[in-house]
Amino acid sequence: MAALLRRALTRGGAAPSARAVSAASPRVVLEESSGKLETAMLSNVRCSRHELLYTFKSPLTGTRNRHSLQYSTTEHLTAVPSQGDDAFTDASDVKGSGDGIWVFMNHAFHTEATVYLRPGEHRHIDPSVGCVAVYAAKDLVVGEPLTFDYTLNEWEMSTPFTCLSTGRTVQGFKHLTEEEQLAAMPHAWAHVRQMYDEHRGMGASVTSLRLAGPGHYSWLKSRQ
Repeated sequence: MAALLRRALTRGGAAPSARAVSAASPRVVLEESSGKLETAMLSNVRCSRHELLYTFKSPLTGTRNRHSLQYSTTEHLTAVPSQGDDAFTDASDVKGSGDGIWVFMNHAFHTEATVYLRPGEHRHIDPSVGCVAVYAAKDLVVGEPLTFDYTLNEWEMSTPFTCLSTGRTVQGFKHLTEEEQLAAMPHAWAHVRQMYDEHRGMGASVTSLRLAGPGHYSWLKSRQ
């Protein structure tokens, strides 16, 4: 997950104290700030809407913590390993680690976020590693804070947080209102849509793809 509270950035935040270009990509930069916003990730280039900004990868694990990001129904991108059974994680060690700095991207709901994430197509190389592509959700300028909507990846978060720009508690897609879920559905990752369907009782035990005739398929209720 992003910084300690997955806080949403605003342009009126505290003044920056230092910036460091990412070891993973010169297209992004970390900014150390004083006050509430702490460390944040910024664009280091101009980027057009829907343009690929950069990519990152992290190990996939079956457990989650406050710095992980849900990647599938059972897997979580984990740049910062959990410390034993404790949910506490310290992300300070990944600031110079290259790929791991994605944990400093902050939250904004999808209508306000500056970037969006899509899964990379590299799992055939190493199935224990998840790859993610980061795209501009709007035209970005140099120094633009990078924010994305965690509820599009997270069905139910292990460590909810308060979004500073809206004051709302962010807990995952499951806890959005029905109206918000329907609006966000086209942007949600496949595993979130699957978990939404299962939550509504529309899992594989209810619907199945069966051969209806030669060359024809239909969705039918499973036989009891």
